[in-house]
Amino acid sequence: MKAKTLTLLGAMVVGQGVAPAQPVPVPTLGPSGGVAGFGANAPRAVPGANVLQPVAMPVPAPLVAAKFIVPKDVRVTAFPGTHQSHMYDAPVVMGLRPGYAYRFELSNLPYHPGKSLYPEVELRGTLIPRPDMKYMDHPIPLVFSAADIERVIKGAVVTKVIYLEDPEKALRAEVAPDSPVEMPDASDDAALKAALANGRLMAIVRVGNLKPTLEQLKSYTVEGTILLPGEKFLKSPVAPPLMPYLAHPLYDPLLGPRVPKEEYFVDGGDRGDPLGIGPNAKLGGLNPTDVGVEFTIGGRRKVTTSNVISITSPRFMIRRVEMLPNGFDHQVRAAANVGSLSTGFFKDRRAPMVDIALTQPAGFEGKVKPSAFVGKVGTAFFIGTSRPQAYGQVQGVKVVGVVVEPEQLTAFPMLTPLTVTKSVDPTGPREAGDVVTITIKYANTGAKAVSDIVISDSLSGRLGYVDGSAQSDRPSNFTAAENEVGSVIVRWELPGTLLPGQTGTVKFKAKVR
Repeated sequence: MKAKTLTLLGAMVVGQGVAPAQPVPVPTLGPSGGVAGFGANAPRAVPGANVLQPVAMPVPAPLVAAKFIVPKDVRVTAFPGTHQSHMYDAPVVMGLRPGYAYRFELSNLPYHPGKSLYPEVELRGTLIPRPDMKYMDHPIPLVFSAADIERVIKGAVVTKVIYLEDPEKALRAEVAPDSPVEMPDASDDAALKAALANGRLMAIVRVGNLKPTLEQLKSYTVEGTILLPGEKFLKSPVAPPLMPYLAHPLYDPLLGPRVPKEEYFVDGGDRGDPLGIGPNAKLGGLNPTDVGVEFTIGGRRKVTTSNVISITSPRFMIRRVEMLPNGFDHQVRAAANVGSLSTGFFKDRRAPMVDIALTQPAGFEGKVKPSAFVGKVGTAFFIGTSRPQAYGQVQGVKVVGVVVEPEQLTAFPMLTPLTVTKSVDPTGPREAGDVVTITIKYANTGAKAVSDIVISDSLSGRLGYVDGSAQSDRPSNFTAAENEVGSVIVRWELPGTLLPGQTGTVKFKAKVR
């Protein structure tokens, strides 16, 4: 591979943040702070075209918001030990440039007056803002609990690997922004591998009871890398980033870029195994996040699906490692030397006198694959007809069966007379604990009547159904059952007929986890 190609691939995999020569304007921190997402970069359809036109990838955020979550009365100092130091009462949010390592001071510790801790924070990743998303409103949690402080004072070294969770691998739990889940690991390597396997690496935090020298503290001070509370403008840094950070992943040059997915989760549509009506006239292929709508038309059972909705809600998780000193190595010099004699004899080793010639096979004798398999149990062979027939033999008795394939219509929604639309209210980014209303509308846009409609919505693991919130504008039988990702499948059975042009609506409330 040529050097130019390697350089191009390297630039695609990692980014170096904002160029040091360019300052970054950032609004005031707080509920109204941050910069809106890059909605113009979202894929858009071109009139008259059947495919989405390629557009620019979303731009990584130039700063990462970091929130210090510590016990009451603990103070946080940025740039400690220098003339740029600033002390704040916790909790406090700061903006940090990715690609740099930082040292902070935690003082006024509970039950330990006069002592301080100096955690190190490495920023390894950044958010990719979605439309209407303000990246400063979604800080990574820098958690130093009272238990953490107590363990570190007594000699432990605590490492926390913070990552942005992949919604498709979401933990089955409700996670509050200020109370992230911390999962233990045996080593730093194990924690790092677990973070990379379940999302996007954001930061690595290390804290021990060793007090750094002033020279060590100064080495972490890079002017122009921390946006302090109340500041509206961050000038360019005086030094380039110390480490690369993930900006854009490699992508297929034909299929185009893969848009980062960790900032939002989807619900609706048909993902994974396709929806279909099986031989038992039951719905199959309903995976988490899927919407399956069954109906009868012309005496046959059909199925269709809805559009896909997305909810922007970044969720951070933590892998925790604690190392304790388990002993001391005590070295003592030898009091005397004990002489040892060399071997008294040598064993004569000789090379083999005869070489055995190995000849490669001169050729292979051609064999024809068996045209059928005959067994006591199982399928013997297939005959390719319009619907494949399977012939089997069980203990000498021939069994003939017809394999009925599910009729898949979700790949061709324009062939179905039932149009299903899913929406969420309110729109825009949500935080864990917010409640949204999900509405599913269905309409008979065909020329024939449909009947016995059944709507099934298998919720994402990031959504939890609010009990008692299900509604329908038509008589229905409602049920809710748990699915495989720890959420629920909400299901409405709507007896009766839906004539051409008629519509209906079902809705429910869900809590963002």
